[in-house]
Amino acid sequence: MKRLVITWALAVILFGLASATEAVQPAKQKQAAEPFVSIITDRDKVNLGTILFPGTYDVPAALTLEVDSNYMHGPITISSTELKHRKGASISPEHISIKTPSTGGFITMEKPVVISKPTTGPHKIVLDLKVKTDFINPAGEYTGTFTFTIIPPL
Repeated sequence: MKRLVITWALAVILFGLASATEAVQPAKQKQAAEPFVSIITDRDKVNLGTILFPGTYDVPAALTLEVDSNYMHGPITISSTELKHRKGASISPEHISIKTPSTGGFITMEKPVVISKPTTGPHKIVLDLKVKTDFINPAGEYTGTFTFTIIPPL
């Protein structure tokens, strides 16, 4: 039996943030809120499950992102690095697939995948994952990085 766990870090790239200004009133200056987008995850590790034989497996628990913004931001994408085992084995991004309500099904992560359409305000994104393993992938902990990128609005 193999038990695979991925640890990951969150990186967010923000582009094109514009600040808003308000008219200055005598003896009192109003300040507009700075534009922001925030992404918070429900955990810092993803358990890829127990794998009995090589093959493609659904990850037992989805990863949930809580996104909030005070302005219209563009789409959010996710990409992955190669998952590395301390003994040298690895799982490439093309063997990791992701599904969200906006993907319409599982999509391989060999290239960045759009996981959210342009929007504003608070919303959640549920990420379902699949991983493909083979005999050279030993049980244990794999480390890698998921990168979330916020595309500038059009």
